[in-house]
Amino acid sequence: MSIYFVREEGIPLEQRRGLETIDRNLVFVLVRVSVEQVSQAFSTLRQMNVWVRNAYECEIEIQNESTFVFQLRGHPWSLIYKPHMSAIRIYLTEEDARNISEFLSTSVIYYAGSDTCGTIEYHLYSNGILQEKLSFEEEFKCEFQSQLRQLEARSIVNPYTFTMDFMREQDAYIPCVVEVEELLAGQHTTLRIEDLMLNEVERMDYLAQQ
Repeated sequence: MSIYFVREEGIPLEQRRGLETIDRNLVFVLVRVSVEQVSQAFSTLRQMNVWVRNAYECEIEIQNESTFVFQLRGHPWSLIYKPHMSAIRIYLTEEDARNISEFLSTSVIYYAGSDTCGTIEYHLYSNGILQEKLSFEEEFKCEFQSQLRQLEARSIVNPYTFTMDFMREQDAYIPCVVEVEELLAGQHTTLRIEDLMLNEVERMDYLAQQ
């Protein structure tokens, strides 16, 4: 698979927290429960009828709406990631995060960053209720609301640093995943993200629609 895991040298992956980079277009949903629970919830909520457990380094057949659910070793959050496909694609949204949070009665973070558009945002939900939200677009807007702290958007000097600090406070990590080629439905491939070692992955499941 032409998908790469990019990181700076120095800090071991299990100790990395915050944002790996702001120079990529990335969308993740982070859920503070096991991969098994996340896969079950997402399959139910998004009507996924393909579920391959413990799929990392295993051969799979790519189906529509391919989704990876994985947990990095040493990290408390499971991540939902949808790679690009040529077919019509259903994107991850903040509504997915809210629904999963309510479904599993846990904390969920929706993260989206785009270096192309100069945007970054996150939503933190607990039991389906929004706890904190930042939405920033360069030279256009910076919106912030929180049930956790009293702070106005105008007090946020650097939204990127602010988001980095927030992720670290949540013991969360947003990795950098680079896609070189789109996945194609029907192809058989080994589920692997290049430069992400098997012993660095606690578990990865593959979800899709047949």
